[in-house]
Amino acid sequence: MSMHALDQLHPLTERIFWLPADSRTDRPMLGLVVGNRECLLIDAGNSPAHVGLLRNAIQAQAMAQPTCLAITHWHWDHVFGAATLNLPSYASQETNRILQVLATLDWGDAALDQRVADGLEIAFCRDMIKAELADRSQLQIVTATTTIEQQLTLDLGNCAAELIVVGGDHAHDSMIVYLPSQAVVFLGDCIYDDLYHGSRRLTTSQLFPLLERLLALPADYYCASHHEQPLTRSEFEAEAQLLRHIGTIVSQLGPDPEAILTQISQQLATPLTEDHHEIMQAFLAGLALPEVKSIY
Repeated sequence: MSMHALDQLHPLTERIFWLPADSRTDRPMLGLVVGNRECLLIDAGNSPAHVGLLRNAIQAQAMAQPTCLAITHWHWDHVFGAATLNLPSYASQETNRILQVLATLDWGDAALDQRVADGLEIAFCRDMIKAELADRSQLQIVTATTTIEQQLTLDLGNCAAELIVVGGDHAHDSMIVYLPSQAVVFLGDCIYDDLYHGSRRLTTSQLFPLLERLLALPADYYCASHHEQPLTRSEFEAEAQLLRHIGTIVSQLGPDPEAILTQISQQLATPLTEDHHEIMQAFLAGLALPEVKSIY
């Protein structure tokens, strides 16, 4: 569990606050950007209860309630709270296309179980959905009010927010929110692995250019939705370096886990960790399945 209180907004800069992720029911980090005119919420939370927690934190800390919403990608934990928020919202065109599909689905237990059996949902998400939101009879999935093809800049009042569609392995529709004046980037889940096509997978073809693009932004902080707290630039650089290092070794040596692990420990001159193993396995899965289509 994070050392940061899960029910409080924590300041990152004078204009940016974040509500911590909670892995117990897969709640992602939520971001709040307070401009002079508008207050932008980054991601909608995974349930009305998650939205309620956010609203209570805003009220308790006498802050401005959000006036608009950016949705980073289509996954349930980032969108199930959107109807409750009922705000003007922004998402990539592809996110919106998938939200239109999700809005037509039955979210009852039996239908969820069937989608897992059919490969349209994964057991982890089904179990977390049931844990977070036992009664889904009132669940509404709403689409965004504005869609973004590649990039859109919002003027929040003395603070610009750049909404940039970046894609990635985790969700091909991913969008980041970059706040140049604050030197902060909200990543959503874009740097994480793909969960929807068998084993967790990463590909060098998707991840490497994405990391390069993210590191090219002059940012001091990178907020990844399921990390315990925002990463400093040097922490993000270290994560990116490790991912690139292992991904490169896997692509050079091919499907030979023993040789890969030997190479990792030699090159990094460090004892192998569970993290090293998991990253290697994800790149091996990406090697076996280099390209995938959206499940929706």
